[in-house]
Order: sequence, then C-alpha cells, then structure tokens
Amino acid sequence: MAHQGVSAASIVSSNAGYSGTPLWKLKQQGALANISKVVDEFEEQKQAALEEENSEALKVSVDAVSLGRVDGMGEKPLVRHIIVKDLRKVAARSKVQLPAGGLFENRAPCMLFALFDGQSCAEAPGPLSAEWCAKQVISKLLRNLSALPPGYENATFVKATLTKTFEDLDKEILRGQPAIHDGCGGAVAMMVGDRLFTAVCGKCDVVLCEAGGPPQRLRYVPISMGANQGRCHLESEQKFLTENGGVVFKAEGGATLVSSPSGAVSAVSRSLGDRAWKGPDGGVPGATKLLRASPETRVTELSWAERHQFLLLVSAPVAGAVNPEECITVGTEFLGKPRAISGEIAAKAAESPSTANAQCTAVVVHFVPKDDKPAGAPPAKKARKEAESLRLRHILVKHRDCGSPFDPVKNRPVTRSREEAEAILRQALRELAAEAKTIKLPGDISKAKMAALQPTPKYCSLCKELSECSTAQKGGGMMGDLGWLSQDQLSKFGPSFAEVAKGLGVGQWSDVAGSEHGVHILQRIA
Repeated sequence: MAHQGVSAASIVSSNAGYSGTPLWKLKQQGALANISKVVDEFEEQKQAALEEENSEALKVSVDAVSLGRVDGMGEKPLVRHIIVKDLRKVAARSKVQLPAGGLFENRAPCMLFALFDGQSCAEAPGPLSAEWCAKQVISKLLRNLSALPPGYENATFVKATLTKTFEDLDKEILRGQPAIHDGCGGAVAMMVGDRLFTAVCGKCDVVLCEAGGPPQRLRYVPISMGANQGRCHLESEQKFLTENGGVVFKAEGGATLVSSPSGAVSAVSRSLGDRAWKGPDGGVPGATKLLRASPETRVTELSWAERHQFLLLVSAPVAGAVNPEECITVGTEFLGKPRAISGEIAAKAAESPSTANAQCTAVVVHFVPKDDKPAGAPPAKKARKEAESLRLRHILVKHRDCGSPFDPVKNRPVTRSREEAEAILRQALRELAAEAKTIKLPGDISKAKMAALQPTPKYCSLCKELSECSTAQKGGGMMGDLGWLSQDQLSKFGPSFAEVAKGLGVGQWSDVAGSEHGVHILQRIA
C-alpha cells in the first residue's frame, strides 16, 4: 500500500501522495491511522531532541547539607527539602500535562527546589507539617500549572499558581489532617526556562547571588526573596496582626513577637498549618486568625551563570544565624561547588549559640555555564579505550560511617563524623585555591595541560598530611594518583563521585564528593 514505508519527514513535509484521495477512502484503507502513528512518533522524536537540547543549554549542579539535629531516637527531621532537576519527567510519570504555550513553549526546561521548615512556626517546632507539605507540594503545583488556560502561561499567572499551591497546602492541613497541629515555613524555587519563580512563607528564605559592577571590580550581592514577610517587626505584617486582634511587642533580647487574645505567643507572622492561629479554619474553638499562609512571590529573569551565579534555600535557623551577605561570601569562596557551599553555611549556622538543638539546612543550586564542558582530550598514547576515561588524583578523608573506617596510611581506626571530614576537605580546597592564585600556567594550552600532570607543592603537603588512601604513599608525581578510570570504574565509586568527576576540566579541582570509601576532593589531570 502507498502508506507503507513512508518516512515521518515525508509525511510532515508533504501529503505523502494522498492528494485528491477522498477522506472516506483513506479511512477505509486504514491509512489515516498509520499516518497518525508515524507523525506521532516523529513528533515524539522532535520533542525528545528539543528537551535534550534544552537540558544541555540550562544545567544546574545541586547539593544540600543538614546539620545540628540528631536524627535518632525516633525523631523525625524538622526540615525537609526537595530537588527536582526535571519537573517535566515527574509530570509525565504523574500523567499531568504541563502548559504548552507562553513561558512553557518549546518544552522549556522546568526545575523545582523546595524546603519546608518545622522550626518556622507559631509555637513549638514539629516535624508533621513540614513532612506533609514536602510530600504534597509537587502534585499540587503540577495540578495548578496544568489548570492554566491557553494564553495565561505568563509570569503573572505562574506566580499565582505558586500562591495557590501554598494556600492549598495550608487548607488541606487544616481541614483534612486533624492529627497535624504544628506548623512550618516554606521556600520554593521553580525555574521555567530562564525565569526563576520564588515563593517564601515564614522565616526560611531563598537567596539569589547576583554579580554587579565592572569586571575589574566585580562584586556579588544577595537578593533575599522572602525578606518582606514572615517577621513580626515588618510594618505591613504588624498592620495585619494588630487589625485582627494581635498584640505586637518586643521581647527580652529584642525579638519582635505577636500575642494572640488567648495569650499564646508567636515569633512568625506567616506559616503553613498552625491551626490554633488560623481562626475558624483551624477548627480550634475561640481561635483568632492571625497568621496567613500566603507567600511572598517574585519572578526573576536569570542571566544564567553570568550575572546570576547560584541560588540558596535555607532553613529558619540558618537565615537567623548567617545573614545573606555572609552566605554569598561563602558561596563565592567555593564558587561552582554546591556541596562545599551548603556544608560551610550549615556548619556556620550550627556553630551559632542561637541555633542550639536546631536543624540547619542549606540547599545550593549552582547555575552551570552554558559552555562549561570538560576540557581537554587525553594524550595520544592513551587515546584508545582511555578516550572515554579520566585520570584523577585525589585526597581521601574517611569517616566513621564509610564502608571501611580505617586509615591504611597511619594504620588506625577512623572515628570522625562525615561533617568533620568534609570540613577538613573544605579547608584543603581553600589552601589549594590560595596556592593557585600564585601559579602562572603556560599560555600554550598543551603546555598548560602538561603542567596539570604535575602535583603542586601544596597538594603534595596536603595529600601526605590528610589523605587516608594508600595512593598517598606513592612518590613524586604519582602521589594520590588514581590512574585512568573508565566510565564503569567511575560508577563503582557511586553516583556522587562519578557525576563530580565527569564535570571536571583538566587541572580543575572538584567539589567535595562522597563514596563508600569516605569523602574526596578530585583533580582531573588528563
């Protein structure tokens, strides 16, 4: 038959030889069904290629660290975070159709990062609201996005879907989850193409790092996305609280609080849950509605990895102990290393006297430069199988929870925590970065690559002092050398290690990477 063997391209570019054939005849021959199937397959291929192209254009590296609260003795975490690098895949698995026009046109990449904090609440911290919101937010957001009618897929209405998602979460806790009495704050960052949509409720925060000034005097500034809500000292918040029967006052120590007619006291002006502060909706007799669940929403057009470098989501204790400027300072010190950034910020917050028994969580989203690809091919003599391999040197620091908590170099057991091990490697990265500023590499690219093969004096010193891998005992230029690692060998170290290693250019030092052996920093040398 005429339709057999017809390519999708020919069907799309012409009428595939059916010009003038009556429609009833095509249906009778079964040609329309077959043509539709081929066209559908062609469209799926085009969409898949478009998604792959989009994902290559806008990439992120993400990590999170949570410190300070021992997750044991049956305790649930007070903070929950969510990392979704491809929201379209989640929508497809959930059988939800995202909008196709406006900001979503051409299947623009969609990502979602969220944090819910049971410490950003009216009264005693609790884990239940945060846990429930983290489990429900994706489905509710997808449902609200899918409800956008054609022509409404713009920034104004996408922001409105975030507001509605927060309100839906709050209503369902109050009306459908009678066992949940605690509350939480929420911080959500959603990217649609190069548009960043943020929604913040309570004292947790989203902070965007923005670069400004001329290249010779470049400076980084923080943009706090939740600064205008959630805190009782803000004039707009005080107005709502007092108009609805609350009494705003300064407590001992300077904190601004609100008191309800029943005498209960809250340090936040907005939250999800907290039914005793939500009036009749909360189901608590005599309760007055003083707290709102509506978030502060913003939209930012991102200058991907140029003016905008990274994004932070932090829990309330972190936001209270480490101000946005300090967060940005840490972020620029470890630029491009989200694990090191999140670990350092969480550690700073956990060390503060104000965060005793608190859970300090930081999520870092680094915007990977669009042309940031591992540079440099292996030398010609290694160009066979090693063309797909990497040669790495490393420093390994073990911890008590790794597969083998024993140091073969110093022949002793390892008792340090993972947090302590990562802190050691962050300090090593600082020292290596300081040394790098004093080294002048050859201008010729090939010579620069050859120079990267040789370990620096600082590396040799740190490897000998810190590394708990037998490779640290090698001499000269082989110190810490893991040799050539194929893709299969990399994968055996675990996904974190492999992902970090594959993203390295020749001579570049990695972020902190975990494996069953402990935590590493890696340098690609070929």
